[in-house]
Parts: sequence; C-alpha cells; structure tokens
Amino acid sequence: MKSHLLFKSRRGNRYVFDKKKKRTGLCHPILYYLLSLDDRGKKLEQWFEGLNGSSVTVQGVGPVTNKDIEYYLKKYLLLKKNGHFETCDQERRLSNRLTPVNVKEFLANVRQVTFETTEKCNLSCEYCGYGKFYNYKDIRQNITMDISTAKTILTYLQGSWNSALNRSHDQNIYISAYGGEPMLNFEFIRELVQFVKELELLHNRVTFSMTTNGLLLEKHMDFLVENDFNLLISLDGGESNNGYRVFKDGKPAYRTILENVKSLKVKYSGYFARRVNFNAVIHKKNSVAEVFNYFKRQFGKIPSVSALNTFGVREDQKETFWKTYLNINDGLYNSEDYSLIEKEMFINLPDIQQLSTFLHINSDCCFNNYNELLYSLDEKPRFPTGTCQPFSKKIFITAGGKIYPCERIDHRYVLGNADKNGVHIDFEEIARKYNRWYDKVVKQCEGCYNAEECAQCIFSLDLAAGDVSCKGFMNRQEYARRLSSHIDSIETNPLIYPKILKKVLIS
Repeated sequence: MKSHLLFKSRRGNRYVFDKKKKRTGLCHPILYYLLSLDDRGKKLEQWFEGLNGSSVTVQGVGPVTNKDIEYYLKKYLLLKKNGHFETCDQERRLSNRLTPVNVKEFLANVRQVTFETTEKCNLSCEYCGYGKFYNYKDIRQNITMDISTAKTILTYLQGSWNSALNRSHDQNIYISAYGGEPMLNFEFIRELVQFVKELELLHNRVTFSMTTNGLLLEKHMDFLVENDFNLLISLDGGESNNGYRVFKDGKPAYRTILENVKSLKVKYSGYFARRVNFNAVIHKKNSVAEVFNYFKRQFGKIPSVSALNTFGVREDQKETFWKTYLNINDGLYNSEDYSLIEKEMFINLPDIQQLSTFLHINSDCCFNNYNELLYSLDEKPRFPTGTCQPFSKKIFITAGGKIYPCERIDHRYVLGNADKNGVHIDFEEIARKYNRWYDKVVKQCEGCYNAEECAQCIFSLDLAAGDVSCKGFMNRQEYARRLSSHIDSIETNPLIYPKILKKVLIS
C-alpha cells in the first residue's frame, strides 16, 4: 500500500498526505503534478530526461518551464530520500493478536461495570434494540437480576482491581444501572450501592451512573441525588419528537417524563446542573437541530445524539425500519442554526468526532503517554478493525447473568456468565474467539486506507458469513475524499483546529 495520497479541497488547494510520516502538507501544483505522474507509474527522472528541455502544461498553472520542473523534481527526490512516498507494511501493522494475559489486564483496568438490573420496561419504544426490528437478541422474559449475582461479580472484580495487573491508579470506575428500565428493580439498586460502598478498593474510586427513561424519576430522585448518580435520561426532544416513545398501551409518555424531569430540576437544581444529561435517538420524527434547540431552551443542556442501529435488522422489518431511520447529518448542515449547533454540540457531532480522531492519529506531535513523548518508539502492531478489546472499556452483565463486552453486542457473542455461585470467564477462549474473528476480516483491513482511524465494531459485521464484508472499508479514492472533507472543515473554519486541540481528549 502506498503511504501517500493526493487530494484537493473544495477551494482548489492541493494537498499530499503521508500515512507513514503522519503529515499533511499543502502541495505546490507542480509537485502535485509530479506526484500524480508517480502515482500512475511514471519513472520521474526518466520522464524528465525525455522532455528534452520542453515545457509542460500543468492544470492550474499553465505552461511550466523545464527549469521549474527540475526544481520541483529535486524537491520530490529530497523528500523521497528522507522517507516520504514509501509503502506501508499493513500486514505487519495489523498483526497484533490477543493473549489471555491481555484479557486479564483489560479486566483489571475495566472502566465501567454495567448491570442490566431488569429486562422489564414500562415503555414500548418503536425502535427499541430488543424490539421488533432486530434479530440476534435474547427473548425478553421480564427477569430481574438477583443481587447475589451482582455481589459475586463485584467480589470477583475486586480481586482484579486490587491485583498487580491494575495500572489505573486513582481512576474512576463507573458502576452503572441499565435496563429495561433499571428503576423497576430499585431494591436491587439500593443494595448494589450499599455493597459497593463497603468494597475495599486499593487503587480506584467509584461513581454511580444510570441510563433511564425518567418515568420513575420523581419517586426515586432523593436516593439518586444522595448517592450522586450520573444520570442519562433518554428523551428525543419535544412532544412531537417523542412519538416513538410510548407506553405499553400506545399512549404517549412524553408529558409524564417531562414533569418528572422538571420536578428533579426544581428540587435539586445544583445536582441537575452537575449530574444530569440527555440522550436523543435521531429518527424521522426529529432532527439534530430540533433536539438541540429543545434541550437548550427547556433545560439549558447540550444533549448527546445517537442513530438507530442499522445492523441485524430483520428482513421482514426492513421497509418499516428505513421509514423510521434518519441519518444524523441529514438536514443538519442546511439548518439555519448550524453555526450555533456546531459551536455548542461540537464533539457530539459525527464530523467533528471523525476530524478529531484524524488529527489525533495522523499528527506526528500527539503522544498517548510520557514514554511516547520522551523516547522514540517504533509503531507497534495494532489490532484489526476499531473493535474495543474485551473489557478494555466496559463489562456488561445481563439480568440473566450473561457477560458481554458491552450492551450493544448481540447474544451470539457471550464471553462468560455469572450467578450467585461464581463467575465463569475463560480468558484463553476469549482470546481465541477474538483472534478468529480478526482473522476473518484482516485481509480487508490490510487494503483499507482508513484502517488507522477505523471505528468499525467487528460485532456489527456478519461474522457467520463465509466472506465477511466490512461496511467501513475505504479504498484509496474513498479515503482521499474523506481527507478532502476534513481539510474543507479546517479551511472553512480555521478556528476549529485549535479548538479540537484544546477541548477534545481521545481515549
């Protein structure tokens, strides 16, 4: 794979990007022309000799003298001599694989433990991840988690957190309640909080968090405030925007949720300002602009936004699903409030997230730790795809005791189980599974120009298929268009670059 790509911005500026050097440079039209010839297989020194002193017409410049061509040819040769325009060894770069020790280390440093307190829910949302649209989900049986299972898990994790494998001293560990609607099993939450407070952790602090639909918020708000829960409330905007979020009998739930949220804000205004946030799912009954304006006006909050999951949609539901689905970017850039939305939401916008990731990964002045800063280290092999390594960020335990790397993963990819009698995690088997899945896609990754910035979760691919097709694959031309889009953003709004450097942390 060639390490460099040529591209132009909408303003007509020419750039060259070098993957190996992690540099993007403004490129003179004559040098750009020479690099284009090189891309087409021309031997530039032989080509120059064959000109016999004649001029060449370069797009955007016009006729160019032999002397000017010679000057930029020398520049090209100097850059090449110093390591530019080489090839990338993608096979070596993507050769990393998991070991059982890796998995144990990830678990010892896991940042979030999420308990599905119950499968029960008091809403019947049209687009629910456990609803009619999707395959590959466990059948919901309205079971609740037994507190003894949670205690067993936490006691097991306590051993890992207090071991020599824990390198995350003083890091916050989030103990999270999830559902269903987690507050339908509130006695579990009370006992969980009490048990966690009594855990002896040598290296870490604990923060409680919850994702909720808000229907039982007023009933339990005192306890949540007392224990300083981070609260994420699911709400899709105003009344008309919440048409897919309804009670079991089909009646709208918006008014009840709104009154509960207002009660919390009035009674505990300081807590509300510090700890309460909102997430809105984007679909055909709302838009990013509507959602932004609603939460800014109603609560003085900037919401996070998420799209409907497009993987695993049932064949007989695809027509209805696509009538419900809306791309987050649709209509956003034509909104009269776009400048304000970009300023306020910033990192919550998909394009800003992509640009931030690009700048972090493809800048030769970004360092993840002091070792990288102080010592010149060769790039280590990385894992194929953008999949989170097992337990590197989160461990999710279902109400039935199944263990997954996160709540988005379908039931086919269980990594272990727990009950009151113990925790069963086979580290060797987990490493083997992941490596087998990596090997199914790695050849595509090796030919993908977006491999370094990949955000493709391997579990969103059909791993059961003989030939796995990656939806995030980018050839050279597609990646050049992505680069052009990034540079367009910076050319149009130069202040966005320093803002990303100051405000965005890529973990």
